[in-house]
Amino acid sequence: MSSSDRFREQPEKAVPFVVIPDTPSVMVTVTDAAFEEVIHRMGTVETTLTPGIYRIEQRFGGAVDSKLVEVRGEPFVERLPLPRIPTPAPLVGTSSTREDHQEAAVRFSRASTHGTGAPSLMVLIRNLRRGRRLAPYALEVAAEDGTPVDGGEDGWQSSGDQEWSAFSAPLAPGGYRLRTRVPNGGGYPLAQALWVQEGWTTMVFVPNGSQGPEPQYASVHMARQGDGWSDADPARSLALEAALSGLRQGLELVSDEQISLMLHSKKMAPFLGIVGAHAMLLGKGAALDREWQRDMIHRLLASVPGHPDALALATLLPADQRADLELPSVTAPPQLVSSCRLLVAADAADPGVIEDGSVAESAAAHLVGRGVWTTWLEQEPRRTDEARGGLPGAPPPAPAGPRPDAADPVDRVRGYVQQIAAVEGKDVDTVLHELPAKELCRRTGLPHKAVERAVAGLHAERPGTQDEQDDGDQDGSDRGTSH
Repeated sequence: MSSSDRFREQPEKAVPFVVIPDTPSVMVTVTDAAFEEVIHRMGTVETTLTPGIYRIEQRFGGAVDSKLVEVRGEPFVERLPLPRIPTPAPLVGTSSTREDHQEAAVRFSRASTHGTGAPSLMVLIRNLRRGRRLAPYALEVAAEDGTPVDGGEDGWQSSGDQEWSAFSAPLAPGGYRLRTRVPNGGGYPLAQALWVQEGWTTMVFVPNGSQGPEPQYASVHMARQGDGWSDADPARSLALEAALSGLRQGLELVSDEQISLMLHSKKMAPFLGIVGAHAMLLGKGAALDREWQRDMIHRLLASVPGHPDALALATLLPADQRADLELPSVTAPPQLVSSCRLLVAADAADPGVIEDGSVAESAAAHLVGRGVWTTWLEQEPRRTDEARGGLPGAPPPAPAGPRPDAADPVDRVRGYVQQIAAVEGKDVDTVLHELPAKELCRRTGLPHKAVERAVAGLHAERPGTQDEQDDGDQDGSDRGTSH
């Protein structure tokens, strides 16, 4: 064999291969010329590869970017710019950053459009694409009881070119809701939960779509009241956007490093920590270190006492630890629907976690699947004058049709019980008798009070059923005694 043949038989030597994305929240995948995956991880990639052609793909949120590279006989290093993705907040380095939008965010998170003083709530609707028509007053901010508090059209300011519209005001701490000013054809609007925390400004960035504002895709940030919005720490802001995108899709899209950045910063904004906690639960779940989890929850409760999303995370603590904290019942819906699910599960096991008759209970019982935020179908049609931001007037007209499909508790329990009855060959009354209320709560995802009312409603639809069941139970007891 010639020396040249021996040289050709020797495998090519692997060389260092390093890919450094602009943010650790990017998922990087490297494939070879045969389309076989060679490495897949979040953030910086460090490995060794033999010379050849490779494809580097990075994913951030819903954006995908890829490129072909050639690895030769020397170390390979590649820096990846952030994919040109749009984000609801005007973050530097994204495709939707706009200097005038940044200026509006800074200005109205520090000065109010409605009332005087440093605002505790700001809502900024903005075009992510230039030239898209924006209705300046399409959204409405309402109090926990549904009463509008944004002053109607007078409470909002907009740019002259219809590129953004802003509301900001020094609202009292507590629960609020965001909804479209003009309800749907049936008159029943969808409400999205907001929370205003003492000493903080909640900032809601809403993208404007082809059909108007899209609050279901909003981003929520928090800053100390008076400090206002800032993009001085883009790494944390991008981590928040990536985490929210992951929660929307049910995917783990943030690295451990990014979660640590969200949770352990001395300057941690509470909502950044809340979203980071849910992102960690999505990725690790039951494997999460319990001591670390307890410390995280205690820090959040100390930072934002009474915040419904923090109270929801507190349900992860053992019962004795929750009892020691003497936590209040939740009355206002949490902002994140993942928080709402935690509360519903806890309320099923321990009735009273969600206060009976509260807005939180109504929201949980009428949830509508609409992304990452707690969104529910309001149960009363809107008055047309209130929809315009005016004063309440005549009673609302009759709805122009049936209520839109939504999670009605009676319908949900009825449908579930009927399915069980059909599968097990039993009648509905037997299934209702055999399934404890707590189990129905767990299986239907409804708070305990909603399930109790639903079961009572189902019994009411079947006259005599409950009496006959009670008589049967008594007869059985009597027979047992006589025997």
